[in-house]
Parts: sequence; structure tokens; C-alpha cells
Amino acid sequence: MKKINKKTIIMGMISILIAVAGTFPAAWALPVVAGPAHSPAEPTDPIEVGAFLDGVMASEMTKNQVPGAVVVVVKDGEVLYARGYGYADLETRKPVDPATTLFRPGSVSKLFVWTSVMQLVEQGRLSLDADVNGYLDFKIPATYPEPITLKMLMSHTPGFEENDAELFKNNADGMLPLDAYLKNHIPARVFAPGTVSAYSNYGTALAGYIVERVSGMPFYEYVEKNIFEPLGMTHATLHQPLPENLATDMSGGYNYVNGDYLKTGFEYVVGYPAGGASASGLDMAKFMIAHLQNGRYGETRILEEETAIQMHSQLFTSDPRLTGMAYGFGEKFINGQRVIGHGGDTMVFHSRLFLIPEQSLGVFISTNAAGGADAGEAVERAFVERYFPAEPAVKPIPAADSEARIAAYTGEYYLSRGNFSGFYKAFGLLAPTSVSVDENQRVLAMGAQFVETEPGLLVKVDQPDFKLVMKEENGRVMISSSSPAAWIKARWYERVSLHRFILIGGLILFLVAMFNWIKAFFAGLFKREPRPFLSRLARLAGGLFGLSYLVFLVMLVTLISEVDPAFGIPSMNFGRPSWFGMMMTLPVAMAIFGLLMTPFSVLAWAKRYWTVGARLSYTLLTIWGLAVIWSLYFWNLLL
Repeated sequence: MKKINKKTIIMGMISILIAVAGTFPAAWALPVVAGPAHSPAEPTDPIEVGAFLDGVMASEMTKNQVPGAVVVVVKDGEVLYARGYGYADLETRKPVDPATTLFRPGSVSKLFVWTSVMQLVEQGRLSLDADVNGYLDFKIPATYPEPITLKMLMSHTPGFEENDAELFKNNADGMLPLDAYLKNHIPARVFAPGTVSAYSNYGTALAGYIVERVSGMPFYEYVEKNIFEPLGMTHATLHQPLPENLATDMSGGYNYVNGDYLKTGFEYVVGYPAGGASASGLDMAKFMIAHLQNGRYGETRILEEETAIQMHSQLFTSDPRLTGMAYGFGEKFINGQRVIGHGGDTMVFHSRLFLIPEQSLGVFISTNAAGGADAGEAVERAFVERYFPAEPAVKPIPAADSEARIAAYTGEYYLSRGNFSGFYKAFGLLAPTSVSVDENQRVLAMGAQFVETEPGLLVKVDQPDFKLVMKEENGRVMISSSSPAAWIKARWYERVSLHRFILIGGLILFLVAMFNWIKAFFAGLFKREPRPFLSRLARLAGGLFGLSYLVFLVMLVTLISEVDPAFGIPSMNFGRPSWFGMMMTLPVAMAIFGLLMTPFSVLAWAKRYWTVGARLSYTLLTIWGLAVIWSLYFWNLLL
């Protein structure tokens, strides 16, 4: 087991919370603003584009310890530039080949789902506005009167909570068929459908299953016959494990640990339509060209022009002042250019696909190491700044009456993309988001400074194209951006700071009390003073509460600190250990002991056990213990 440290624990919890695979990076929605720039003409010269990208990739791969990557650029229906960088296999020094080397594009795979859905809509076999339950052989619970539709799945607004913590397996053991996974892991519906953005891998996998049900063939087969084969994507597949003819072309995945690269195994995605594809760079180029040409690739069509145009248009935004989601594509503006696309991450592969339809331009990048998470955004930023430079940004000016409103924004927030009904809700204790106002009346949020330029609209001071919208609905303040997620202001009893105070304070109090009781016990052995049986039982209940609490916390820290050496993340991402159930019985024991302490507190005062100070201490412990029990229950650690 690796040495336990604070960084490991925090990063481990965050990786579980966001379910690294299938992530739609928040950065996708952050527009890029260029400063003064000298730019060549539009990217049309492959030699110039290649020289530029070679420099960017050399820097990013060195900085982030990435052994291999692929970049392809398409323009005006053709591949403008394609290159493999570094190695697909470090041991054999096998270079990356953009034509044949397979990468794992993660959530970029979702675009195959939405393209498939739109094909079936064209054929009249699916309706984007129908209740999805009409296509399923099981039912999504009717938590809200409004049904969930395919449009809501495409825009990540079905209202599902996050339940992706075990979306991945590091081997084929325990892999469930798609239908079994979906039927056995239905997430709670925590928002009314169509109202709140909350990125959902389950929702996309569900759409893939609907394609499967309506088409009468497995989803992977449908995509092969209706997307891969028509486009000539011979080095693309959704099979897990890979077919024999492609297995030798798969790039290794790597994690840089203590100065060395550790090779990972093949990553299995359980809800595979949401992120289970493997593809070469040049095959992804064909897919980009088809979309940039509104469904046409050569003499082949995968979508009718009208359908493709609809798919690329905006479907949902949380506010008209923000960009949002197209039909499965993310949407944003970069230096005045409308960009649609998708990001994707597995545990070690990180990818980005973006299209600028008005320029008939697309770029795909994928890296094969855990450290490459930021490379896609860096390439995108550098590319846009070079070929589509913006005028120097003008700093936003706050509205004259903004000071009267912005105080209402301050407080703690939690992310809409989170787990609310299960064990993983507790990871919200690790990474709360706070909003405050500084002395210059700037709103501090997400590590950046904003000013309110009009009611509810916050503009980033050093990046004016990046905006947040704050609204108050049903008594709750909500922050929205262009990404498929929202931040919701916590009520007083939901604040992480309150619960940390209760949980940490409770541990300290019980440890001090247990130390004093043990000391008093041994002192009493020599004095041989008779002590009432119930007074001893009272302290025993308190001691067992404290002991159970301490053991529970030790086991919890152990759980999140046991790191897979190759993937560099907590092993529980791939499944819970055998002793997980035993750990979860300890909060139940704490609840029993804590409830027993309540009558013992009353009895101590009635029978005048101990000194007044000791009785006050025991009463405080009882009250604090009940608060700890409530906090554990709130965070779903007492189930």
C-alpha cells in the first residue's frame, strides 16, 4: 500500500466523485481568450500546421510525462495533418501510427450514441420528445410527473444523480451486460427533468440501450454497421475486450510514478456506450469530416443534411446569455468562433474532439498517459490563438448597483453532478466550492475573480468570454455555466464547514474523554472505590462509541488510500473490498451506543454520578455524539 498522505486522499476522493471515465471536462465550456497575436492565414498549409503542432506537442508531452499521443486536423473535407507522437508501447519502442494505433477516446464515444439516435429519428423509429420508458423493457421510476425524453438525455438534463464510481473495471471479471448494468444501477432522480444540467454517463448508456432495443441488434453492432463501416473506420470498435485483429494495435496506457512509467491494463467500461470506444486518429478524422459536411463522407451519408444541421444546433442552455449543449455536442464560442465538440477521459487516456463548422475545421487529440489530462485543452487553446486570434480583451465593468446583489451569492455550493442517495455522497466533504466577495466587490468563485455586469451575470475579470449566471429559484441560489453542470448553494445544514466541525470536533472530544476514562479506570484499581454499575455502563457506552468512530475513520482512510499502482487511483474505483460491509456496520454500532448515552446522561444527573464537571462533560459528549450520528446519516455513511 502506498504511503498515505493528504494529497492522495483528496485526489482519490475527487477521482471517485467525478468518475474519471466519461468526464465531460468543465474546461470544455470555458472559452479561450487570446491576447495580442500574430497569426498566419487560416490553417491550410499542412507543413506550417504540422510544425506548429509539433512544437506544442513536444512541450505538452514533456511537461506532463506523456509517452504517446495522436493529433489529426481536418479541413474542407480532407485530412490536413495527422501525426503520431512518441510511443504506443514503451517497452518495444513501438511508435504511434495515426492510421492504426488505437486510443481510448472516453466520452468522445458518446457522439456515436447521439449520431445513432439521430439516424433512428430520421427513420421515424425514435422520437426525441417521447417518454424513454416507452422504449425500455424496464421502467425509470416516475419520481417527477414530467417524463424523461431523449432530448433531455442528449442535453444532460434528465435529473439523474451521479452513480459512476464503479463505471470501470480493470479486468473482465464482474463485467455486466449493458441491460443488466442499466437495470441494476438506476440512479435516483434528484432534479425535475429538463431543469438542471447534471452530466450523466448513465443517461448516455441508457440512450445506447434504446438504440439497441429499437434496432434489434447490440449497440456495438449497430454502430459498426451504420457508422464505422460506411465511413471506412476499420480501426474503431466498441468491443471489450478488443477483437483479435485490433488487439495488437492498441496503445498501452501509462502512469508516471516515482520517475518511471507503469503500464496499465485495458480499461473496461461497464456502461460502454458512454465511453467504451477504441479508435485510431485517422478513423476519428473520418467521423469529424462526416459531421463537418453535414452527414456526408465521400459518396456516403450517415445523416441527412437537415438532421446533421439540427444535431449541431443548440438544444439547451441554462440561460440565453450562455452557450450550452447541442444534440450531444458541447457548445462554446472561442474568439468569436462557434465550436462544438466533446472531451473524454478514461483513467489514463485523455481526448478532445472539437469542430468549427463555419470553418469546416476539426481537431482530434488523444494521449495515452494519466498526466495528459490538460494536453487537449492546451492544444485547443494554442491552435485557436494562432489561427483565430482575438482582439485584446477589454476588462468587464461592474454594474453600478451590483454591490446590492452580490452579497446574496456568498456561501458554500455543491455540484449538481454528484451522488445524493448513496455512499459516495460523503466525498462531497472533501471538495466544497465557496463563493465570496473581496474588498473590491469582486466575486471570488472557482479560483477566479468575476464582476457582475448586469443582474445575475458574472464575467471573469481576466477572461471576459467566460461567464456565469446566478439565479434564485425556489429559494435556492444556483450558479450555471456553459458546461453540463450547475452549482447549488447549500442550506445551513448542508454546509461542509458545519459537518467538518461536528465530525472532527466529535473525534477529538471522544478521544480526550476515552483517555481520561482509561486513566480514571486504572486509578480506581488502586483506590478500590465502589462505583455504581450503571455509571460504569454509561462510560462503557461512550467508550465504545468513540472506539467505533475511530476504527471507522481508520478504515475509511484506508479504503480511499489503497491505490492501484498502475492507474494511480484508489482501488475502490474498480470495486469495493470484502471488508466494506463490516466497515459500514460501525456507524450503526455508533448509533446504538449514542442512543444509549442519552438515558445514561439523564440518569447521571438524577443519581448524581461523578462530579458536576464530569456530568457536564458526559452530557456534552452525548449531544455531540448525536450530532455526529446525524452528520453520518446526512452523508449516507449511516445506511
